[in-house]
Amino acid sequence: MADASYEKIEPALDRVIEGLDLAAWYGGLKGKTVFIKPNMLGLFPPERHATTHPSLVKALVKFFRDAGAEVTVGDNCGVGGYGLNQRVARRSGIAAASDGAYVNVAQDTAMASLRSRFIDQLPVSRAMLEADVLVSAPKMKTHGFTVVTGAVKNMFGIIAGAGKSRAHASAAGVKDFGEILADIYAIRPPDLTIMDAVVAMEGGGPSSGDPRPLGNILASTNAVATDALMCRIMGYPPQEVHHLKNASRRGHGPLDESAIEVIGKIPADGRFKLPLTVQRFRFTGRFVNQRFFRPVSRTKLYLDKKKCKNCKICVEGCPTGAMQTEEEFPGIDEEKCIRCFCCHELCPESAWDVRGFFGRFIGRRS
Repeated sequence: MADASYEKIEPALDRVIEGLDLAAWYGGLKGKTVFIKPNMLGLFPPERHATTHPSLVKALVKFFRDAGAEVTVGDNCGVGGYGLNQRVARRSGIAAASDGAYVNVAQDTAMASLRSRFIDQLPVSRAMLEADVLVSAPKMKTHGFTVVTGAVKNMFGIIAGAGKSRAHASAAGVKDFGEILADIYAIRPPDLTIMDAVVAMEGGGPSSGDPRPLGNILASTNAVATDALMCRIMGYPPQEVHHLKNASRRGHGPLDESAIEVIGKIPADGRFKLPLTVQRFRFTGRFVNQRFFRPVSRTKLYLDKKKCKNCKICVEGCPTGAMQTEEEFPGIDEEKCIRCFCCHELCPESAWDVRGFFGRFIGRRS
């Protein structure tokens, strides 16, 4: 795609499929079940670019229906509750774009076993688990906890109900969570990944960052390789992203540039602004994170009460119950908080603000 417009998404998708040389595969889809799994993070409209754009979902539904497949669209979004899942689908535009294919997949689950040191099994959506073809349609974004969110992390959405909170609470640290994300990815790796990089997100992702027009679709039959290219475009080493490093070590895909064939042009000068929570410079990060400097370098979450509508989504989405609700507005019990930033990620009003040391005093992000 030559520009950051979704109007030409269908011909761009055709070129992507042709570039991957999937003609024979496409011809064998008649009568098969195809599950399309977008990123349905939360109650965000399409113009926020926090979720997969509905234009890509619409094009994918049409593409696979034209091939004779039975298509289902769905996700276990970050916002809990069956009703909220449907609200997210409507708010993001994905329900309408699915042309009747959207299903609230949180209502039909099965227990899946994990090869993990944290959890033995988790509830997953049966439709994703059992589909003949699983298509991941993630959004290209930065992430305050995991650095990036793309194809591999998109499969965290196979987990239904309270399973996501259980995973967060069981693997609370950044490295541990990167490991359990790789464990979850292994439950059902997607057969095809089509990433929305037409308008990406940089800065305070995955929901409060800034739109970054790229005008691209990234696609591969290997999700790890897709994410490695995404990181390359962002200017961040994929080897330093814990869930990608773990997934690659387990044989799910390559991270090295030399092992990945790229068809098409890679956007030039793609260095992305990273979240405040990510230490951009490795040497500085090692220095300020020593025990003595940690209280100074540590970011904190603050609630902007003017933005907060008291919807309690942050309370419901907190994996450890760290949110206090005794007062008029939600507050954080610092002893229970594992700093997963789910509250910041899920808030539809972007009322939770991440501040550095100096930002705590001047009242804005640092």
